[in-house]
Amino acid sequence: MSIQTPAPSSNTQSAQSEEDIILSNVEVSPEQDRYATILLVCSWTGICVMAITFLLYMSGSFNPLVEPSSMPLYWSMNVHQYAQATHAPTGWAWLKLINHGDYLNLVGLAFLGIVSVLGYSSLFIEYLRKKDLPYATMVGLEILVIVLAASGVLRIAG
Repeated sequence: MSIQTPAPSSNTQSAQSEEDIILSNVEVSPEQDRYATILLVCSWTGICVMAITFLLYMSGSFNPLVEPSSMPLYWSMNVHQYAQATHAPTGWAWLKLINHGDYLNLVGLAFLGIVSVLGYSSLFIEYLRKKDLPYATMVGLEILVIVLAASGVLRIAG
């Protein structure tokens, strides 16, 4: 007596078709689509900038203040110890040292920090255009909190 079971490929196909049906019923608003596109493009842009500036740092092209070969000396330090040992600036003062490879590296990272603000700004404009004040207010507050935190106005004691 033999028991026949459906071939695994038919189970996979039926599961795939059920997933396709579910996904085809999902509607995404134009605002959500624009927001996601902004995040996608800007995130990959930031990652590419980080890769390029890292390669420039490693090549020594921009006269780093901390040579790549001496970085292992600092790996075990916390940020305060590192800042003391290397005389690294705090806050946004690193912008004055952008002509050095190790600080040029931070451009891509800082750009990634504003990606969500760029996305939220597109939502904010669209919600204002639609006169959707609850969503515009919520998104506006998000932008405000992120900008204040990045500026150093909002700090966590520690």
